[in-house]
Amino acid sequence: MARILIADDDPSYHQAFYAAVEVLGHEAVGVASSDKVVPALKEQRFDILFLDVLMPGGGAISTIHAVRAVDADLPIVIITGNAAVFDSPIVSEGLRMAQARVPKTAGLDDLRRVIDDLLA
Repeated sequence: MARILIADDDPSYHQAFYAAVEVLGHEAVGVASSDKVVPALKEQRFDILFLDVLMPGGGAISTIHAVRAVDADLPIVIITGNAAVFDSPIVSEGLRMAQARVPKTAGLDDLRRVIDDLLA
């Protein structure tokens, strides 16, 4: 069982994602703003971070840099409700330190595959 930190400010997505992570046999812990990510990482050990692109407290790019300063090896998965953001060259370059990208519309099988790949 992995401990997964979910950083997302959308309450409906948070609930659905928590449920999916638990169905897959993992523990989900959540924060609703980017500025809560690093403190959470300092308090607990996590196996994977799912990080929304846009949320209060700062964007994903600055948060990834802050996370890397605390835990250089933590797998990061970027999530977004607007998959078109992944097509932006500037955003893609800024998010290159993340191991995976997943649209919020991803199904349970897609999430399982991403989590399993990162834990392998």
